[in-house]
Amino acid sequence: MIEAISQTDQQSSSTEYSERIDGLMPAEIVHHPLHLKMYGMNDRAKVLLSWRELEQRLPSVPIACSAAWTENWLQQYGDIVRPWFVVATANGVIEGVCLLSESNSKLFGIFPVKTLNMGTAGEPHGQSVCVEYNELLVSDHYREKFVYQLQKLIASERGWDQFVLSGISAKEGTSWPILSDQYSDMRDTSTRIRECRYFDLKACRDAGEEILQRLGKSTKSNLKRRSNQLDPLAIDWAESTEQALEIFEELIKLHQARWQAVGMPGAFASDRFKQFLRTLIEKTFANKGVVLARITSKGKTIGCLYLLNDRNRLLDYVSGFVSFEEAPSPGLMSHYVCMQEAMKRGYDAYDFLVGEKQHKANLGKSAQQLQWIICERRRLKYCLRDAVQYSKQIVKKFLKRDTNKKP
Repeated sequence: MIEAISQTDQQSSSTEYSERIDGLMPAEIVHHPLHLKMYGMNDRAKVLLSWRELEQRLPSVPIACSAAWTENWLQQYGDIVRPWFVVATANGVIEGVCLLSESNSKLFGIFPVKTLNMGTAGEPHGQSVCVEYNELLVSDHYREKFVYQLQKLIASERGWDQFVLSGISAKEGTSWPILSDQYSDMRDTSTRIRECRYFDLKACRDAGEEILQRLGKSTKSNLKRRSNQLDPLAIDWAESTEQALEIFEELIKLHQARWQAVGMPGAFASDRFKQFLRTLIEKTFANKGVVLARITSKGKTIGCLYLLNDRNRLLDYVSGFVSFEEAPSPGLMSHYVCMQEAMKRGYDAYDFLVGEKQHKANLGKSAQQLQWIICERRRLKYCLRDAVQYSKQIVKKFLKRDTNKKP
């Protein structure tokens, strides 16, 4: 789809996608234009070197756009998607990087659909890392300009049918209109908003309160009752890569057993996903990029947790619990014990990510929104899809009306 751009030299690429940035930067760097250049998978090593260089200069780095996460994803999924890199420089200094990936699917099993994804997304269903808090890695001074120029670059490419932004913050989503007012072949974007429940550990700690004090009355009562039933409860917080990998293997067994018991394959049916998580431990545990914890009751495991450390916020990424027959409310109690330990260790928040499970509502007393945005081009296949969907709605209305008329 975007081979033409990748083959342009830096001068022509910069000329086409560079603009002055007056008014957006401090006075001392206003005069530096931002240059965007694209690279293919063959330049991965070079780009990742630049990626790490930029990381070292930034005060904080979202885990989903970190070099470690991205490189690991490319190793596991680079052969089933087509990755591209966009690097932005100003005055010879790298100010922003972005991963784009191409994937192919079919509409109605017939019409081919070419999708361009931002970040580590686009994997086949059942193998995806399901990225959340997806962001661009860019210096604050150049963020607005980088987003704008990146959109121009993406929109000018004619080969894709839909552009997808997965799991970006609601605030970030407002910066991505895909320049629909400048490109007549763009349809209106569709946005799905999902809620992430989380518990504010920092606020609780700063107030000198216990987690239990900030929970609802019924949740408090349930936690106290379950704590008495499971007493003594303990947590093994992995302190070494070896211990983390040991807990990870136990987590896989618990997770798969629970899901397969209800006829579902489980997340670890995908060897790619399994290897992605194992490698993430090996590459990032020493730098506190991930947390592995095992919760026990009376010396027996009731749950294992795999959490991502995203700017001192713990993200509940994947877990494994014993059955309800073996322990009452093992998921709820495992998270509660882990939250207590996380607060002691100085983490700012415990985020349950998207999903409608009851324990997230019970323990996550705050919320923020993530968005999944799809921008489609005007294609005949989408007109056909819309017509089919509209026809189904009409049929349902008629059937409902006929049912209501019956005596």
